[in-house]
Amino acid sequence: MLEFGGLSLTTASDVALLITGESIFTAALSWIVLRERVTGGSLVALLLGFVGVYLIVERSIIPNIPADGGRWRIIGDLVVVAALLVEALYTVRGKALLSKHSPLLITTASIVGSMIFWLPVAGWEFISTGWRMPGLLGWLSVLWLAIMCTCVAYLAWFQGLTKVNASKAASTLFIQPLLGPLLGVLLLQEELTAYTIFGGMLIIVSVYLISKQE
Repeated sequence: MLEFGGLSLTTASDVALLITGESIFTAALSWIVLRERVTGGSLVALLLGFVGVYLIVERSIIPNIPADGGRWRIIGDLVVVAALLVEALYTVRGKALLSKHSPLLITTASIVGSMIFWLPVAGWEFISTGWRMPGLLGWLSVLWLAIMCTCVAYLAWFQGLTKVNASKAASTLFIQPLLGPLLGVLLLQEELTAYTIFGGMLIIVSVYLISKQE
């Protein structure tokens, strides 16, 4: 809710860039909370990844700041940052729980437990706007989000955390804003710029360098 609430107040470009903050927050919290070892190479790799995402999002070295920007955009950015901090803490605490519980149990408990929150929210939405049945494509989209993007993805995430440190896993989050422009080029015929290509190369280097850290 924080992420989409912030998105409604700011720009998609800002959110795409801010998503990289989750990698930095996750790495920092893993070093502070989990006492994972931090190296200079890890810090350099995270910085490279951040620069890569910046180039992909802005498609320029100089930031593209809209002339009509205002306080609501700043507030929206801060709300998104709060969402990323919560998500980073989720990863770090999940990593700590893996020493006692299986990835399947953690994923199941978090999804089922979240229903305590979502049922009242859904009920309020139903009372306010009524029930609108989605079509076949809508149901397929919901199933994809529920099964693949939530259950399978988070189960795979926590399974991966059993093998690597949270700080290393954080580097793979740079893949998200890398795949977005690539899918845009392939599916929506969006422009592929030199900044996009170079930014993607930096992200790949970043993930590789952190994965090689001992």
